[in-house]
Amino acid sequence: MDRTTVLRLPPIPPLARLLICGSLIAGIAYLAWGLEQPAPAQPGVEAVEATVAVPPLDRTLLTTVRDATREQRLQLEKEPLRHLLQAGIDVGPTVALALGMPEQPVPPATVRADLETWRGRWIWYEGELKDLSGPREGHPIQGYGIHEATIALADGGFAIGAFSIPPDAVIRPGSWVRIEGYLLKLRDTTYPLDVREAPMLVGREIRRDYEDWPAVHELDPAVMAKVDDTRYWPGDPTWHTVEEDQTEPLWHLAAFARDTADSRSFEQWRERPILSAHDFWEPFRDNEVQRGEMRRIIGTLIRRQSLAAPPNPAGIRFWTVAWVQVREYAGATVPIWVPQRVRELPLRAQLEVRGFYYRRFAYESMNGQRHFVPLFVAADLDSYVLETGPAMRQIGLVLVVVLTVLILLFWLGQRRSARETLAHQQHLDARRRRRREQNANRSAPAASAP
Repeated sequence: MDRTTVLRLPPIPPLARLLICGSLIAGIAYLAWGLEQPAPAQPGVEAVEATVAVPPLDRTLLTTVRDATREQRLQLEKEPLRHLLQAGIDVGPTVALALGMPEQPVPPATVRADLETWRGRWIWYEGELKDLSGPREGHPIQGYGIHEATIALADGGFAIGAFSIPPDAVIRPGSWVRIEGYLLKLRDTTYPLDVREAPMLVGREIRRDYEDWPAVHELDPAVMAKVDDTRYWPGDPTWHTVEEDQTEPLWHLAAFARDTADSRSFEQWRERPILSAHDFWEPFRDNEVQRGEMRRIIGTLIRRQSLAAPPNPAGIRFWTVAWVQVREYAGATVPIWVPQRVRELPLRAQLEVRGFYYRRFAYESMNGQRHFVPLFVAADLDSYVLETGPAMRQIGLVLVVVLTVLILLFWLGQRRSARETLAHQQHLDARRRRRREQNANRSAPAASAP
């Protein structure tokens, strides 16, 4: 009798084989992905979603406004006017965006066609100032008066604005201005201008506006030389936010970044240097980096906030302020100003921003520490895209070939093992049958004996 004992592993079930192969593929893919993925943000930096509180409106009070007839439009309801003056006194660019201010002026014909939908909405108009009056009494807040302005629109119509802040001395009839505020009603006047069905807005102030520049395709060194960032005391221009730093150099650089964005390919941008520890603070402090010089900023989005842009000649309607933590830049958080309202990006998103150096920037962190970092302007916030160069493609091809060979060998081995196991099982079954037959033959004569 063959007493040889053969120890064999049982065949691996198909589901287990699939799981093993899937694990191999996932491991190799993760390794290849991790070679090019940007480093995650350092712990301890909290991602913050900016929230903006908007003033509540008494919609019931606004329903008392009447403007269906000329007689009603010649009259001005005092309580709704006072209510909107009080609500609009604190509406700045950030709140205006949260109120849903449209990117372009709403045509007066659109307002007239659907007046109840637009009543109480924050909108704006720009045009030539025709009449300016005030202050007059009746403001709900002590110390303020009611000012009123009538502007001529580009389509030949008019718009009227009531506001609380006295206008600047440079604003006078003939100036190009901008009014924005809550839509109160359609208004008619007889003196000093004959105005019919003009949208009347109630807001904070009237501001000087500008005729739009043509597209900016080249940076002007003389304009960029006007940047003032040599002083670091709080309150100096180095500390100015985007709302405070509405100057010609910023508009010029932002328009340049926006208007030339399509002229540079992805490959061309990948040739630009990355903001890293190599050019930390000293090169920017010592003016070794020229204003407008391009950098790629690769990091993690920590904070983002958009606001309505103040009047400017670059045609910028919105600003987005983004804070990006760059590990390669010693983990510092770098501000980036974008001259548009960017798409919604989740916090902690990995970005590869194509930025232009603007100036030095000072800010105070939440724990009270002062920081000095370079400030960049970019046309948009671009998500990080995994770069697959020729070397990575070759590595990927080799990995695919190796993985295919391993899977093939694994399959052949399992197939051979299954055959050998089946043959061994058949051999054992045959031995059992022979054993049973031999036992049966031995017991047969004993059973037949007398």
